[in-house]
Amino acid sequence: MTLPHGTTAPPFIKGPVPLAFLAVLFSAVLVLLGAGPAPAAGGEEAGNSCYSCHNRLGGRLGLPAKEFHGSVHREAGLTCVSCHGGDAGLPDEASMSPRRGFRGKPSARRIPEFCARCHSNIAMMRQYNLRTDQFAEYRTSVHGKLLYERNDPNVAVCTSCHGKHDIRRKTDPQSLVFHTSVPATCGRCHADPALMKPYGISTSQLEDFGNGVHGQILYGKLAGKNPGIAPNCATCHGIHGATPPGVREVSNVCGNCHGAVVGYFRESAHFTAIRDGGGPKCVTCHGNHTNRKPTLKVFSGKGPGECGSCHEEKSRALEFAKNVRDLLAGLESNLDEIRNDLSEAGKSGRNVLKLKSAADSTRFKLIEAGPMIHAFSIERILPLANEANGYIRQARQEIRNIQEEQRQRRAVTAFAVTMLLLIAALLAVKVSLLPKAPPPGEGNEEDKN
Repeated sequence: MTLPHGTTAPPFIKGPVPLAFLAVLFSAVLVLLGAGPAPAAGGEEAGNSCYSCHNRLGGRLGLPAKEFHGSVHREAGLTCVSCHGGDAGLPDEASMSPRRGFRGKPSARRIPEFCARCHSNIAMMRQYNLRTDQFAEYRTSVHGKLLYERNDPNVAVCTSCHGKHDIRRKTDPQSLVFHTSVPATCGRCHADPALMKPYGISTSQLEDFGNGVHGQILYGKLAGKNPGIAPNCATCHGIHGATPPGVREVSNVCGNCHGAVVGYFRESAHFTAIRDGGGPKCVTCHGNHTNRKPTLKVFSGKGPGECGSCHEEKSRALEFAKNVRDLLAGLESNLDEIRNDLSEAGKSGRNVLKLKSAADSTRFKLIEAGPMIHAFSIERILPLANEANGYIRQARQEIRNIQEEQRQRRAVTAFAVTMLLLIAALLAVKVSLLPKAPPPGEGNEEDKN
């Protein structure tokens, strides 16, 4: 009997040869010859010896092939050769010949320039709407200066933050530079005591940030706050040009988000002091990575970030602080009372729209006072406080109206109940005076006769 392609069947096979047997026989021959599984048709393996080889290797050498699947570079049509050079059309070692332009793995010092071959090319990046000044900016950063001026190989380079073969879009939640992932990415170095020791840099920043207001918002720990607009490390320090802000830059950096605050702050004596002597700045009162949310205690306390930590007792500054504290504390106390009255009125089913409007207006004035305090001018705050007091008076008048309405309703209800009870009593008396009917079966004697 003859098999396909003229192959003669073994003598022990009788009749037609099953196709399943042929498949098993062919697989067994491949295993015996050590050929391994046939490469998949199409995809990265088609004509790409780099990918097919590393994909079969597995382990550390196979990781690049697996990571590349989710890479934005793969999505853009780049291949192994695009970065590493060589000729992926040739098998095995022949593809990695220097004569074929093989560059191999770049050293840490070469990586920024290596990436910049494409990312500084305006014509190439225009189609992706990507900036082309990242490399120039990186050279101005603390990382770049240490790398190029001190030849320090331990500083962060492109791959330290973006990854290597698994580079993803920054909008991808799996990306190392996704908005909420940035602190953890920076912390891979900056929270490592051994790595930071030679530079004398604290390693508590990541923990401090997580405990601060900004970190709590970014990590979704504060209800009603949007993590997408909370700052991360790069928001304050810069991205490729990452450098701690200078003394005179801090208010501008904070002002990128807190625009109203910095506007008032520039009117203050503190801003003048920054230009003349270097302080105090935003982080003096609010902290940097810890980013404390101030309370009214800031005006009377002596702890970190509180007025008494810098200003002497009975100074004009502390007198101003005391006046502001008393003013705002009074407004907050009044607002709390109004909220309680609003809650009680709402439970009673009364129309509370006017009361709610007055309470909201008072709250908005208190919110507005937050940025305005940074001008450190009682003349700035008093008109705002007067407006808030006006809304409080409206709220209290509305509360009196609601209470009077409730009093009148209770009086009417009491009168109505009293009248009903009186009517019921009169009816009861009248019923009791009516002649009683004889029991059934008992009639008048005359009727019986």
